[in-house]
Amino acid sequence: MRLLEWLAAAALALSAGTAAAASPCTLVFGQGRNPPAPGGPDWDALNERFNAAVATALDDGSRRIVPMTASAVQIDPEAAALSLLREADRRGCATLAETAVFADDQGVLVLRLRVYPLLPALGDSGAIVGLRIGTPLFVTQRDLDMKALPRLRPEAVGQQMAGEYLQRDRR
Repeated sequence: MRLLEWLAAAALALSAGTAAAASPCTLVFGQGRNPPAPGGPDWDALNERFNAAVATALDDGSRRIVPMTASAVQIDPEAAALSLLREADRRGCATLAETAVFADDQGVLVLRLRVYPLLPALGDSGAIVGLRIGTPLFVTQRDLDMKALPRLRPEAVGQQMAGEYLQRDRR
């Protein structure tokens, strides 16, 4: 490779790295809360569909989106949260969008979207040692009767709820 070609390639690589650094990502994370039950809904599939719809709606070209989901059978929520924060830190994410589809204790079908800032976590020496989740910037939720479950379209609800967030978060 000639020197000018090498310099052009290096400049292109540097500008791509700068663009990625200038555009922090949003980690769109969803985890099922209801464990699988014989004859019951596939909560993991509902959460994955809802999460994918939110991630797609947030991917408006000005954001880097990283969708992730975890199964409702995740045994250790604390370990899952630490893993999530490590992944967000590794990818340079500044925002967490948490998605959830579940039935609450009263049998209400809940679809929720919460958006949080990811903030530096400081160690004992005062050095940044990772990320922590801040106070929610945005919360929206739909509470539905469980009878609506057979007709539920998590893709449509996820797109609508993400649109509500985008209305407030004009970049």
